[in-house]
Amino acid sequence: MNRAAGNALFAVSLTLGVMLGLEGHIERGEAPAGQYASYLETSNALQQALAKTPVLRGQLHRAQALHDALLAGSRHASRGLADVEAELRRLDAEAGLTELSGPGVIIEINYDPALPVIHGLRYVDEATQLQMVVNYLLASGAKGIAIDGQRLVTTSAIRSVSGLEQLPGPFSGIVQVNDVPVSAPYSIAVIGDVEAISNMLDVEALPEQFRLLDQSFRLLARPGADGVRLPAYSGQLPGQYATEGGD
Repeated sequence: MNRAAGNALFAVSLTLGVMLGLEGHIERGEAPAGQYASYLETSNALQQALAKTPVLRGQLHRAQALHDALLAGSRHASRGLADVEAELRRLDAEAGLTELSGPGVIIEINYDPALPVIHGLRYVDEATQLQMVVNYLLASGAKGIAIDGQRLVTTSAIRSVSGLEQLPGPFSGIVQVNDVPVSAPYSIAVIGDVEAISNMLDVEALPEQFRLLDQSFRLLARPGADGVRLPAYSGQLPGQYATEGGD
């Protein structure tokens, strides 16, 4: 076989090979068309998800920051609420609206028939006497006072409801404390510094003043942590029944 014939045979063989290869490729491509489309959709979805990842990360970061801020705010609000409640409890205690216990004294005032009678001084106004004692106790730093179980607050009133000459003896009659009737013997419970209270009463010579009126004035020290117990104020408060007016 000459050279020209060999070249022609090679060209024919190459052409046939290319044609067979193309035919096989076309046949293979037509069979898995559905799988190929599914692959494209999955690839596109993956690319879209990857493209959204920075956005999602940013949204997640902002959501976490908001959660942290809300949590910190709730903790701050909780602490603030606890502080407000503690302050309200303190104010209620100072105002006499809660029970109170602590060191203090008990003052007992009563008629003493053994004391000499001083004419002209037998009939006295106990309300005035009791208010005088209360003023001195407050001046000594008393934290709480109760007269015959009636807790004194800033709006408490001590007043006599009988005339000075209506009843025999050193007392004028009935006294009202917080609009509740009380009568001798009087017991005044006081919470405060025992020494300061005692010194104040001694300086003002209150025991001697009461003896001039045929009345005994005894001070009993109760220095223990629960030496004196005072009840809470149970009367009406100013504005308790007030209502907001309309336009």
